Amino acid sequence: MTRIRLRPAYSAADLSVLYAVPHDHMRWPDHIMRVDMTIDLARELVPEPGVIADLSCWNAAIGRTLVAGATHMKPIQLILGDIAPGYEITGPIEETVHDLPHVDLYICSETAEHLDDPDAVLTRIRETSDHLVLSTPLSEFMPINPEHYWGWDHDGVREMLEATGWEVVLQRDVLHPLAQFQIWGCS
Repeated sequence: MTRIRLRPAYSAADLSVLYAVPHDHMRWPDHIMRVDMTIDLARELVPEPGVIADLSCWNAAIGRTLVAGATHMKPIQLILGDIAPGYEITGPIEETVHDLPHVDLYICSETAEHLDDPDAVLTRIRETSDHLVLSTPLSEFMPINPEHYWGWDHDGVREMLEATGWEVVLQRDVLHPLAQFQIWGCS
């Protein structure tokens, strides 16, 4: 088993209720660990990005930490958005991704499993982005989280990334007792 559909897509009205405010990863110890490891992988993948984008940024911790911790002298442009209100770019990533300018690093953290068609979104991101950092749950094959449409193992994610034009460069797992995640760095 590499990739399975967990549930049908929600309506726009349902999504506005589910994502009324941006999520805050600090509520869950497994997500704190995942965010820290995602930041480390992103720094390894693209040490000196000029433009970083994340259109499903939750509380924007990953992008903001990458910008704040930059050691090179040139400024980093950070483009943030979310389905929940609160950012300059607001709305479903399936729509906002079409206005994405060229970026050095795109952050897709805990997003693909929430999308009705993650392949289409990753293909669009590939058209405008040099690098991708993607995290998603590892082998979540039961519909436990009511927000997740997809479950996949390593093979399922690798196949999706390669089919959408990405070359895997780095891969790490977050093995926390509460939840397991896979983090991918691609060019």
